[in-house]
Amino acid sequence: MSGGDTPAIEVRNLRRVFHVRQGLFAPAREVVAVDGVSFAVPAGSVLGVVGESGCGKSTLARMILGLLPPSSGDVLVDGQRLGDMGRKARARLIQPVFQDPFSSLNPRRRVRDIVAMPLVAQGDISGSEVTRRVGEALERVGLSAEQGGRFPSQMSGGQRQRVAIARALVLRPRIVVCDEPTSALDVSVQAQILNLLSDLRRDLGLTYLFISHNLAVVEHVASEVAVMYLGRIVERSEGEALFHDPRHPYTKALLASVLTPEPGLGVPDVGLGDIMPDPANIPPGCRFHPRCPVAFARCGVEAPKQTPLPTGLVECHLAEQAAA
Repeated sequence: MSGGDTPAIEVRNLRRVFHVRQGLFAPAREVVAVDGVSFAVPAGSVLGVVGESGCGKSTLARMILGLLPPSSGDVLVDGQRLGDMGRKARARLIQPVFQDPFSSLNPRRRVRDIVAMPLVAQGDISGSEVTRRVGEALERVGLSAEQGGRFPSQMSGGQRQRVAIARALVLRPRIVVCDEPTSALDVSVQAQILNLLSDLRRDLGLTYLFISHNLAVVEHVASEVAVMYLGRIVERSEGEALFHDPRHPYTKALLASVLTPEPGLGVPDVGLGDIMPDPANIPPGCRFHPRCPVAFARCGVEAPKQTPLPTGLVECHLAEQAAA
C-alpha cells in the first residue's frame, strides 16, 4: 500500500474485555465491550459511529486514542501501530474532543493555559512559539485573545467546547476523535459547533472519528457510518446510502426511532420490545435476534457473516440470503 493510500485510522479485529466483580466473593464476570471490530478511515473523511448506550462506542474511541489498551487486535494511525508509539508522538497525530466541555477543562486554569498544555507537554517548543500557536488556535475556533484570559466558568457551553477544540488542534494533529461533542450543548449551539468542525476539516485536511447517538448529527457530518450493537459493527455504509436504504433490522429500528416535529404522532414504536442489550450476557447466534422483529430459527443459533454491499457491509442472515 503506497503512502498516499494508507488510511488515517485502521482498526484490525479489535477486542476489549472487562472483568467485572459484582460482590466481594462473587466470581468476576466477563463483559465484552468491543468484539472483533475492523474498519479503515481514509484521510480527510469522517466515520460516524452510532448505536445505543452501552454498545461499545466510547470504549472503541478510548482504544483508538491509546487511553485504553485493547485485549487483542491492532490500531494503526497513519500506518503505524499505536502500541509502538510513545505518548508524545501519539499526541501529535491524534487528539480527542470529549462530550462535556466543562468537566474536560481545568476550572483553575485560564483558557490560554488550557490550550497551551499539549504544546508544553511536548517539552521542546519555545515559549514564544507556544504563545503564537495558542493565539492561532483560538482565532481558528472563533475566540479572541481577551477570551483567552478567562476561566472556563466565565464562558458559555459553546465557548467552552470551542476551547476544547482549540486544545485538540494546537498540536496540529491529523486525526480528531469526537466523542459525543455536541450532546451537552443547546440545539442552537450544536449547529454552530458542527459547522465549525466541518470548516476545520475542510481547511486543515483533518480526519474525524465522530461518535454519537444522535442520528441527525451523524447524517449531517459523516461521509461513512458504522452502526454498533453489543460490541460489533452490524452495518457500515456510505452515509447517504445508510440513511436512505438501511439493510440491517437494527439500523432500520434506529432510524425509525427518530422523533419528528409533527404534532400528534407521539413516540414511535419501532418493535424492539423491552429487552435491553447486556454486554455481560451476549446471546448465541445473531446477538440482535432477541429484539429483532424479523428473526427466524437460524438467527438464534448461528452468528451471521459479513455480507458485502455496494457501499459497505452488513451482518445479517437476511442479507446473506438476498446476496445468495
